[in-house]
Amino acid sequence: MEPKLPDDGRARDARLVASPSARDRTTLPWPWGLVAIGVMALAWVGIYLLWNGVAFLFGW
Repeated sequence: MEPKLPDDGRARDARLVASPSARDRTTLPWPWGLVAIGVMALAWVGIYLLWNGVAFLFGW
């Protein structure tokens, strides 16, 4: 008769088999979509202000 191993017929603990990066993640992820929209909005404002500055300098 063979001795039963502790993991026979049992699911392994998920923390032991999970990747290390999964443990390092925060519980509340950063909203990267909103960050991207904000950066694009700031870029459009910057382009608008640059265009108005160029138009002012050349008297358009």
